[in-house]
Amino acid sequence: MSTENWQLKYDVITDQAKSYGEEALLTLGNGYVGWRGAPVWATYDENHYPALYVAGVFNQTKTPVAGRDVVNEDLVNLPNPQLIKINVNGELLTQENLSERESTLHFDNGALTEIHQFNVSDGTVTVATTKVVDPIAWRQIALQVQISTDFKAKVKLESLVDTSIINQNVKRYRDFESREFDVDGVDIEAQQVFVKTRQSGINIGLGVDTQVLQQSQLLPKTVDIVEENLVESFTTELLPGVPATLVKNISVITSQDYSEELAPALTELMAETSFEQVRLDSADYWEQVWREADIELVAEDTTMQQLLRMNVFHLRQAAQSNANPSLDVSVGSRGLTGEGYRGHIFWDELFLIPYYAANDPRTARALIQYRIQRLAAAQANAHKEQEAGAMFPWQAGLYGDEQAQVIHLNTVDNTWIPDNSRLQRHVSLAIAYDLWVYTKVTGDESLLNNGGLTMLLEIAKFWLNKVELASDDIYDLSGVMGPDEFHEAYPDSNEGGLKNNAYTNVMLAWLLEWILELGDELSAFEAIAFSDDFDESMMEKVSDVAHGLRLERNDEGVFAQYEGYFNLKELDFEAYTEKYGDIHRVDRLLKAEGKSPDDYQVAKQTDLLMLMYNFDSKHVEKLLNQLGYPVEADWLLANTEYYLARTVHGSTTSRPVFAGIDVELGRLDEAEALLSSAIRSDVDDIQGGTTAEGIHTGVMGETLAVVQNKFGGVKLTGDMLEIDPHLPTSWESLHFKQRYQNALIDIIETHAFISITSDYEMQVEVAGDVYTLMADEPLIVSLEA
Repeated sequence: MSTENWQLKYDVITDQAKSYGEEALLTLGNGYVGWRGAPVWATYDENHYPALYVAGVFNQTKTPVAGRDVVNEDLVNLPNPQLIKINVNGELLTQENLSERESTLHFDNGALTEIHQFNVSDGTVTVATTKVVDPIAWRQIALQVQISTDFKAKVKLESLVDTSIINQNVKRYRDFESREFDVDGVDIEAQQVFVKTRQSGINIGLGVDTQVLQQSQLLPKTVDIVEENLVESFTTELLPGVPATLVKNISVITSQDYSEELAPALTELMAETSFEQVRLDSADYWEQVWREADIELVAEDTTMQQLLRMNVFHLRQAAQSNANPSLDVSVGSRGLTGEGYRGHIFWDELFLIPYYAANDPRTARALIQYRIQRLAAAQANAHKEQEAGAMFPWQAGLYGDEQAQVIHLNTVDNTWIPDNSRLQRHVSLAIAYDLWVYTKVTGDESLLNNGGLTMLLEIAKFWLNKVELASDDIYDLSGVMGPDEFHEAYPDSNEGGLKNNAYTNVMLAWLLEWILELGDELSAFEAIAFSDDFDESMMEKVSDVAHGLRLERNDEGVFAQYEGYFNLKELDFEAYTEKYGDIHRVDRLLKAEGKSPDDYQVAKQTDLLMLMYNFDSKHVEKLLNQLGYPVEADWLLANTEYYLARTVHGSTTSRPVFAGIDVELGRLDEAEALLSSAIRSDVDDIQGGTTAEGIHTGVMGETLAVVQNKFGGVKLTGDMLEIDPHLPTSWESLHFKQRYQNALIDIIETHAFISITSDYEMQVEVAGDVYTLMADEPLIVSLEA
């Protein structure tokens, strides 16, 4: 086994956004906590951002800006329980005297190990740290720090819970009010710190216990409260090469996940927490994950293997089946690794839940439950804007109300202008899609019977009320945005939103057709529909709209991204590239020139073609036919070429979509190149500093899907498991496992053969032929002509 393929390693001292980005990638988590990979000796500055997040802990603040109060709901950075101040012969160890650094994230066992060397007046100090989180007893984390010198030294160690923390991860947010909690009490004897979020009223307790061992002897400590910080202090003398070892056990609990008094529960947790037990639990958990969910790729690009494991690692940290079924949370677009997008939950679940459904279905179920439990908030959201049914928010957090801003400040002329991003109503279609994927992959209909179908019907009510029947008996849909955020409105329009967005209309047709299918197949449908006042007339409109939504198409068979798109001006991409170099955010460049991206045929990410990520070409063709738009054999190529020429990949989620399409088109080399770029989004920080604000969970889920379901050719949403691999020439073999309707499927693919093993007897379609899999007996199918 190559160690490099199981690690993410940094051995150069970095600063500013690059250092912040590395700390995001070095984050440890377990679905409940996210513990950023900042050094234990660091406090907030331009180079380091220590942070501890707990899923679902949000708080709202108000900031007066240009005559208005701006309200922001943020994922809260909790008091910092990892801070260790190390003073050697009167010199504090800081970034200023740091001389060497090695940080290693171990995918195989979930540990983050770091070695920092400092040059002080008398010699070299080495600080070796190991941090671990417990994926089983998920309220527990721990760290171990070994301090050694090459000279005789007097050492003072201060182990703190730093309560002075405010949210400061994202530079552009720092002008807003960012104090999210108040200290509610510090108990010296119990070594517990309690804080309470200032608006949302969430109580949080942190219990810590630090011990320092030197030459098999425990050092005495004093415990104090200093400026509302809990401080455990130790003093000792070090001989050259004889280390002292600090162990800090940390327990975290909140009133979000524990309904009774926190202090007794925290005391009990602290009694059960030990560094060694957390380390063992972490190792056991990750051994199980890799046994069932590793993706083994033998390819010319050897870094692909490492990055695939990194993506699996981070997704299994963002949510997992030990913690999430007990929590009322979902996964934000940056997970629990930073404060980008204020920790909000977007449509990015669409890129994550299919992965969880096929690999960790209990987690997928828990994330969908988060949406079902916020149906009332979505209904209130719709009512507030004079809409019907349920209108799920573009940005969700604690309550499920809309957290996207209504307006934002133009800092050039200090005027307020509408923020139309909330018009991405397709988020509700993504939520329905997630439930569909979960149901198809797992075969579990219990979510549909317990709130899921009601959620679908309420989403449908929103759309059925929003469409308008034109004089030609075709339905139009106006006032929405598609996934391409460069287009919010028509040129020179004072009103936000677009008409007949192709992605939205086709996804709506899909949702309504699924509801019709459920009406025939789900035994509880009639009773649930009756209880939701979804009567026969509504079902008739479901059928009418499902088969009668308008799309625009030109003579070359290209579907317009939205009605009127072909009338927009062409952009000289070559000239802009020559002028600016990187144009992935050409919208900002255009605005800086006094222009608007609304005027041009330019895309941040694929919009229409996003359908090809959600489904495959056959399914999309079926939906287009359903709407009365039969396509020619080359429709996918024509549409891909048209939009690829106009897409600048301003979103990390863009390239994987095109990669999947290229697989369908048989352009495997092009697909691999796009995948290779996409999978490096965070490690290369291809968007110029955004990884500092947290990893991009969406692109991580997408790249795994492209590998397993596009290149690997595994389709899990049909009535039968289907496998039709398309490996590029530079890949020698691909080996992975996925779950399909209670069965664990082990798949090995090469250019010559495919081997499939299931722990249940079942049928499978391989490259168009149907076979019977016997339990635990490999089926080997030759792929050579």
